[in-house]
Amino acid sequence: MKIEKHHKIGFFDIDHQFKLRVQSVARFFQEMAVFHSTGIGAGPDVLFEKGVVWFLNRLEIEFFRYPMLGEDIKITTWSRGFNGYKGFREYHIQSSLGDIARGSSVWLFFDVKRKRISKVPGEISRLYEIEKEKWFDKEIDDWKTCGRIKPEQETDISLRYSDFDVNGHVNNTIYLGFLETLYHKTINRNGRPIKNIKIRFSREIGKAKESIRTGWRRNNGVYQCNIFDDSTLYADAHIIPMD
Repeated sequence: MKIEKHHKIGFFDIDHQFKLRVQSVARFFQEMAVFHSTGIGAGPDVLFEKGVVWFLNRLEIEFFRYPMLGEDIKITTWSRGFNGYKGFREYHIQSSLGDIARGSSVWLFFDVKRKRISKVPGEISRLYEIEKEKWFDKEIDDWKTCGRIKPEQETDISLRYSDFDVNGHVNNTIYLGFLETLYHKTINRNGRPIKNIKIRFSREIGKAKESIRTGWRRNNGVYQCNIFDDSTLYADAHIIPMD
């Protein structure tokens, strides 16, 4: 079953050029996943009572174009099913002007009490009507990540009160904002927006942190990126600019 929502791009969705931000797309996708799960009776409140949660593990977003302030868009999501402790989800954003972006993600089912990943129980998985349609030929789950790199260039990013969510950690969508900042400050010299971005979330960033570092190295036309500090890799990512 596909779930749809309509949205008019507002001031909080755009950058200084009045174009949709990558972080905003990540937020749309996360909100749609919650909206879908809540609608079928498997929302965060239900999972909390059971002592379990979903953690976003991997996300890929590919852009066809960047819409402007005021454009009416339609966001669609659907579940592609489950395998053990993993859930697979697809996304699509379009408008009357055509395709905007598509995405794919992998979520991990986590038992809070036992503090470990856990197989998705049938009472949860059976609530979803599965759609097999997918966007990418290569599964994001099969993507070979770069791991810890030695960056060619780095930038420090201070953490703000608003970066932290109800769990006391930096929200996953903010990680995309960190990478977006890194890209436009240190990579995007020719005005080329991001075409494709993949990210693997490795560690949570807790309230004790006041800042983190981001960095990249280029490998065969791909910018391999890290969000890190001296001792911890919080996420690794790949960025490909538009032609």
